[in-house]
Amino acid sequence: MELASKLDSVTVYARGALCLRRAPLNTTERQVRLVGLPLSLAPGSLRARVENCASGPRVLDVRAGYDVKLPDQVNVPAEHQALEVAEEALLRLRQEMTRLDRELSELKAVSPVFPAARPGEPPRSAPVGALLQAADFVDQQLKRRFERRRVLHQSVEEAGHEVELRRRRIAEASTSLRADRVQLHRTAEVTLSGPVSGEGAELCLEYFVDGARWAPSYDLRLERGLGSGQLTMRAAVAQRTGEDWSGVRLGLSTAALDRRTDLPELRSLKIGRSQPAPPRSGWRDPPPGLDALFEGFDGAWRRAPQAPPASQAMPTELGELMKEPAPRKKKSRSRDEPAAPPPIHLERSASAMLAPPAPKVMAGPPMAAAPARMRRAAIGFGRGGAASGGAPPGAVGGAFHGQTDGEPAAEPSMDGGAESLDEALAQSLSDQASAAEAVELGAPLRDYDRLMMSAATEPGSRGRLQVAPERPFAMVALASLHVEVLVAIIAEADRQARGVGDRPLPRGAVAPHAGSFDYRYHCVHRVDVPSSDEWTVVPVMAADVGLLAEYSCVPAVEPQVYRTVRLHNRSTHALLQGPVDVSVGDEFLLTAELPLIAPGSTDARLGLGVEEAIKVSRKTQFKETTGGLLGGSTVLPHEIEIEVNNRLTTPALIEVRERVPVSFENDVKIEESQVRPPWEKDENLRDGEATAGARAWRLTVAAGQKAALSAQYVIRIPSGQMLVGGNRRV
Repeated sequence: MELASKLDSVTVYARGALCLRRAPLNTTERQVRLVGLPLSLAPGSLRARVENCASGPRVLDVRAGYDVKLPDQVNVPAEHQALEVAEEALLRLRQEMTRLDRELSELKAVSPVFPAARPGEPPRSAPVGALLQAADFVDQQLKRRFERRRVLHQSVEEAGHEVELRRRRIAEASTSLRADRVQLHRTAEVTLSGPVSGEGAELCLEYFVDGARWAPSYDLRLERGLGSGQLTMRAAVAQRTGEDWSGVRLGLSTAALDRRTDLPELRSLKIGRSQPAPPRSGWRDPPPGLDALFEGFDGAWRRAPQAPPASQAMPTELGELMKEPAPRKKKSRSRDEPAAPPPIHLERSASAMLAPPAPKVMAGPPMAAAPARMRRAAIGFGRGGAASGGAPPGAVGGAFHGQTDGEPAAEPSMDGGAESLDEALAQSLSDQASAAEAVELGAPLRDYDRLMMSAATEPGSRGRLQVAPERPFAMVALASLHVEVLVAIIAEADRQARGVGDRPLPRGAVAPHAGSFDYRYHCVHRVDVPSSDEWTVVPVMAADVGLLAEYSCVPAVEPQVYRTVRLHNRSTHALLQGPVDVSVGDEFLLTAELPLIAPGSTDARLGLGVEEAIKVSRKTQFKETTGGLLGGSTVLPHEIEIEVNNRLTTPALIEVRERVPVSFENDVKIEESQVRPPWEKDENLRDGEATAGARAWRLTVAAGQKAALSAQYVIRIPSGQMLVGGNRRV
């Protein structure tokens, strides 16, 4: 039974997205199908569960498939229909233009033809009236056709513009609107443990799709004076998965689903000849006591008389082997030499486990006198494998009752007239099950998504895994398609899903990365993201941050004062690195780069450019004198005076950076004196380098007021030395 589902939520990761669909579960069927899934989903990522049902059924199995729709009437979207109409109109106008050009060329070739004068006769009089009438006719026809050609030329240009417009609309439209006459989708077939009891139950289906990316961005709105503001997180999302995300709850994660989660294995170091790695087996021993659960079922099959199916006949080789062989001479051997029993090796393969049980052979006369090679054929295995031929690829040899390689196996006893060939077959299958440790599964058995348990319709068929057959509806639908068309559709879906990874990020955006931790963000409202491979900006949340406006300047380098905002992240999420659009009041200011800010961090600063309303001037004085006993040293006093003029309407917290020289010589002394107001040592600059000579004034200047800063320091050097480049250092 098919269920109508709706895409409810999507979580976009660093690469790819995890989609969640919900379908009302109001049916008593145990097997349901969800159709309309995108082609880009990963079949191995399907997961299903039942919600809103306290005592509801459990999901036993979920499998992915294909669904092909062959509509009776062509259902082409409106844009594609408009494009076809525009192309037909353009073609018709061009054909008419061609025909009109041909008529114009024919009319231009119309000219009077005079007959040749006969010898001896006077020249004929020219029919001036007829010539004028012919010229008027040609002029009228040319004039009419030139006017029509001018109108057609304009119509052709308009029709060309219309075709180009329709093509661009289709190119910019969502890729989920398919114009194919045959539509191919993925499906999910869910098997439930029982019927649904109650109302409101929903079937939730999760699947992973490639071809989705996102990048963070921000919007910072500040009030005049930078006193307060609000920071909003946004996200640029691009997806080309084949389905539109309409009205979904969007989640954004910095994690990568394809990263390793297992602990690395420390392998031992061995010296010697390299050995091939042992093949991994897909076999797992059944739990103990499993056969005791089905003793009644197996006993009922043994008691019931079973006739061989009419469609199955005895193998030709087995029928020939049941004939008594022609007598032959026995090879003489020594009396002391023991008679070696013929070796019987048990070859087991994945196909032998999955294949249906061998046809049952009717019991006949006692088999005690039957030749050994016939009994081996009846059991179904010989020296080289199955009776019908050699062992298939991937088969692993074994032996009855723990036989090892190279050791001959004991031939199963066929004594006793009551034991039939069917019982011998059952005994051999039982011995075959006891050698499960030697089973190596082939490639078909490793495709666990396609395995299913066969129905117990025949003796010995219980507990056999087999590859699930193709669904009838899929076989009927796919039979009506060409293989090339199907391959092209699947290749196009894969190209669309992986095309987003090649698209560059928006300008200034960086890939989401939160350092050592991963974060998940939830959009406050439901959003729409079309499957158009274009970047769509959606709002995520309002970030809880504290804003403090500061002004910084370095008057020794340049007189400009720069605006900065110190951010305090008070939310539980990290603010990722990305572009931020800053606006003051109603005016857009600039686009800056927001650094990565951890939760609770207060060290992040955001530069907002030059503040023209604050002026800073710097004046320096320098002298050179002698000092010390008998003038044994050179004294270099420096004076710095800085004036800060705040022309803003609000107080401003200003940081003025300065520097003093740093001495690395023992006989060179630097002394600071008369610093008003006192400055602070700024050991850590914004670039992360530690500088011992960095100093900074931090003061608040009232609106419309000025502040004066001054500092003095003295450099003392030996009189016989001087600084390279001059003693002046201000």
